[in-house]
Amino acid sequence: MSDNKQSRDGRDSAKIDSNDASEVEYVHQQFPGLSHQQVLDAIEQEGPSREAVMKYLREKSGQAKR
Repeated sequence: MSDNKQSRDGRDSAKIDSNDASEVEYVHQQFPGLSHQQVLDAIEQEGPSREAVMKYLREKSGQAKR
C-alpha cells in the first residue's frame, strides 16, 4: 500500500469489513430499525460489497432507495 494519501482507488469504500466494529456500526446507524446482528447477518449473506448489503438492508427495513 502506498503512503501517498492522495492516491485512492475506492477499495475501502466499496466493501464493508465485518471484523471492523466501526464499519459495522456506521452501517447500523443508517438502519436504526434493524438490530446489530441483522446487519452482520446481511454482510455474511450478501458478502462484503457495500452496494449489495445496503440494497438488502433497504429491502429488509422497507426504506426507499436513497
